[in-house]
Amino acid sequence: MLTNESGADRARMADLPAPSIATVRDDDHIASQAMGALERENLLAGLRVELSVEQGWLTISGAAAHEVERSAAECVVRYVPGVRGVTNRLTVAMADRREQSSRRHR
Repeated sequence: MLTNESGADRARMADLPAPSIATVRDDDHIASQAMGALERENLLAGLRVELSVEQGWLTISGAAAHEVERSAAECVVRYVPGVRGVTNRLTVAMADRREQSSRRHR
């Protein structure tokens, strides 16, 4: 395993219990519920994302066309039962970034 953690960090992590099968099953259920919620949201029809869940913490990644899509996707998955928190790693397309930048400089 490659890691940049110190020996003390690894020792602390070694004391943590391994996730149980029930936790993994719960995480899989949360991921499928979150994906379903995104698919049902009409405003996000073109959004392509990947979801991962670890002990209730959901990470969403992929590309959004606009910042509004990025924020909306996070809002949708945040309220799925069992989600303890969300890390939003969706990136916004370059065209949207240039448009936002030009508005700021007017």
